[in-house]
Amino acid sequence: MTVDSSPAGSLKPNSPLLALEKKIQAAGISCEWTTSWDESALLQIDIASGRSSRAVLISDEDAPTCLEMDFAKIRALGEYEAFYALEENPSIEVALTATSGPTHRLMERIPGWVTADPEENLRTKAQGSVTITGTRSEDWSAEISSPSKRFSVFCSFVPVTLKLKGRQLRTYSEALAFLEGAGNAILFELDLKYGLSFTFRRMRPVGPMRFGRRTHQNASAPTLPKLQYAAEPLSLYRYARSAVGMPLLEFLAYYQVLEYYFSRYSQRDLLDKLRNELRDPNFRADDERQLSRILRITRQPGRGYGDERSQLKATVRYSVSEDAISDFFSANPEVLGHFSAKKQAIAGLEPVDPKRKKGDLADLLCERIYEIRCRVVHTKEDGGGQVDSLLMPFSPEAESLRAENVLMRFLAQKVLIAGAVDLPA
Repeated sequence: MTVDSSPAGSLKPNSPLLALEKKIQAAGISCEWTTSWDESALLQIDIASGRSSRAVLISDEDAPTCLEMDFAKIRALGEYEAFYALEENPSIEVALTATSGPTHRLMERIPGWVTADPEENLRTKAQGSVTITGTRSEDWSAEISSPSKRFSVFCSFVPVTLKLKGRQLRTYSEALAFLEGAGNAILFELDLKYGLSFTFRRMRPVGPMRFGRRTHQNASAPTLPKLQYAAEPLSLYRYARSAVGMPLLEFLAYYQVLEYYFSRYSQRDLLDKLRNELRDPNFRADDERQLSRILRITRQPGRGYGDERSQLKATVRYSVSEDAISDFFSANPEVLGHFSAKKQAIAGLEPVDPKRKKGDLADLLCERIYEIRCRVVHTKEDGGGQVDSLLMPFSPEAESLRAENVLMRFLAQKVLIAGAVDLPA
């Protein structure tokens, strides 16, 4: 790569970022030039992360700090904003996100929290630290504190990090398991003792993991509605729309919108069958065999007619046409790619390709929706199926539900519209 033909051409010959590029290449680590939003040169470095890698962007301003690092001994861990340094004094550092209030205020509620000089780390308001030690002669310790200089270079806008220090870990898998086991235990006990809720900050989805339903921009001004929507399912729909960053919760809320109408639309099929039987000129009320047939039709296991899977299909079939579903996929190619991929992001699911559909498309989608629903809600350790079939929060499979939820939102909207009544003028 020549300087003249790359973003590095804008740098001065003595730029520390150019020196960093030489050091990275000498270590056999992949890197390439790119630019920031203001066209400033950035060096993208691929840090090892198990069998893959994670790209970090380094600016000329941060290059001097990076020149002091040995990138060959740094590992990115899992889906978290976390890094492991394989040094003489090894350490794991992971970004924390507070879920119950401003981070810097919560830190002050931890006994032993010592506020540091604000000049020590100008990138965060939560300057300070608290050391966590054990009583069993452990070979490691922990610390919650402002991010280190190294971490601040890799991850921006991180108020506070958890650092696990001293434990020698030979492999990537051991480091990730230690972070998840020991780190989550620390956070859980902070919740138990002080009522403080923190989670590991996760990498933001990129590329194909970002899904959003594409809709045609409506150029007309808003008008007063002509329809009135049922309050309960509409509330569930709004709840799903507010579940930002929680794909499992969002999926279940959309499913509950559909579920609200199960009894109505499954009973509609029942009424049609009963009506056809009773309209038959040969029907006789004194014929016990014919009356038994009526009883068999009306026999139902729950509030609706048929099992839950059948009720789901009846609801979707009534509310959404095949053409509308096909148009939805045509307008959302990223979602189509997710559903039709040979290797599905969620293990055990079969591809659904509207262009090569076999059988009823609505039924195929309902089978898929019901299977996901079961894997979300059946989280028993002992008799609810294989443990590896569960969809757990924060897993890559759960993140892939973002595409499923684009379809679920579309179906929930259609079901709400189908169940609406005229709004009085």
